[in-house]
Amino acid sequence: MIKNQRTGSPIIPRNKADPTQSGKHVRKMYRDIENRYHGLKKALRQLFDLSFSGRERNQNSLYSYILAKNAQNEPDSLIRVNAGVYSYDLAERPDEYARFLERLQSILDEYLLDGGSENLWAFSHIAAEYDRGTLNAYTNLSLQSEVYASQTTLTYLMSQPAYQNQIAAAFISTFSDWRGISDAARADLSNIIGTSIARGVNPRETARIVSQRLDVSMSNAKRIAQTEQVGALRRANWNETTWASERLGLRTGLLWLSALKPTTRSWHAARHGKVFTVEEVEAFYADGGNRFNCYCATQPVLLNDDGTIYNKGIIDKLEHEKNGWKSSGRGENEN
Repeated sequence: MIKNQRTGSPIIPRNKADPTQSGKHVRKMYRDIENRYHGLKKALRQLFDLSFSGRERNQNSLYSYILAKNAQNEPDSLIRVNAGVYSYDLAERPDEYARFLERLQSILDEYLLDGGSENLWAFSHIAAEYDRGTLNAYTNLSLQSEVYASQTTLTYLMSQPAYQNQIAAAFISTFSDWRGISDAARADLSNIIGTSIARGVNPRETARIVSQRLDVSMSNAKRIAQTEQVGALRRANWNETTWASERLGLRTGLLWLSALKPTTRSWHAARHGKVFTVEEVEAFYADGGNRFNCYCATQPVLLNDDGTIYNKGIIDKLEHEKNGWKSSGRGENEN
C-alpha cells in the first residue's frame, strides 16, 4: 500500500435515516413518474371513450371476479365486478379489438418508454445519481489520502472510458426495467379489459378498475425507480473504490452506514459501522430483495494493513448509533 502523508476521516452524513442523501432525488423522480401516469390515465380514458361503444343489457347484474397479477412475490388480486350489464361492440369485432390493443400498447410506451432505448426519460435521473456517487467517492478519498487527492481530478474520472461504459451499462439495465414495467402493465390491462368485455362489465366500472391497476403499476414503478437511482449511486462509489486501489495501490474498503429508520430491516442495520470489500457488498445486494427499498450507504474508506479504518473513533460512534436503534425496538419491518 502507498503510504499517505495525511490520513483524514471519511464523511459521515448527518441524516441517519438517509445516509445516501437520495431522498430529494428519489422524490423528484417520483414526481416525474406520477405526472407520466396521470397523463397515461387521461390518454387511456380518451381511448376508452372512443372504443367502448355498445348497449346496456336489460337484466340484473351478476357478481363475478377478475384475477389480476401483481408484482413478483406479491399475492394476486381478486377484483369483484358487476357482470352481465353491457354488450361491447368490440366483442363482435376482433379486428377492431386487435387495433385497440395495439393502441393501448402504443400509449403505454409513449408515456413509460418516452425517448426509447437511446434517450429514455429516466436516464437523466440515473446519470445524475451516478455523477453524485462519483463525486461522493472522489470527495471521501481525497479527504483521506493526499496521494489520491494529488493524482486524481473529478474531470479525469468522468472522462475515462470505464466511467462512460458504466453509465451505458446502467442505462441498458434501466431501459430493461422500464420495458418490463410497460409490458407488465399491458398484460395486466389487457387481461382486465378482455375479461370485462367478455363478462359484460359496465365501461365506467372497467375504466375505474383500469385506473386502480395503473396505481398498482405506478407503485411498483416507484419501487424500481428508487432501486435504480440509489443503485447507480452505490455503483459509482464501488467502482471508484476499486479503481483507486488498482490505479494507485491504495488499500480501500466500504464502510457500511445503515439507514437507521423505524422500517429498516434488522440484517441491514446489523452491518452499520462495519467495513466490507466491494465484492462482499455486491454479493449482499445480489441476494434476494436486499437492493429494493434500501437507503443504506457504503462510503469508500482508506484502510490499515489489517483491514481496519484509521479513525477507530468513527467505528465506536457508529456502534453506539446502532445500539441506540436496537434499544428503540425497531427493525421488525422492512425499509
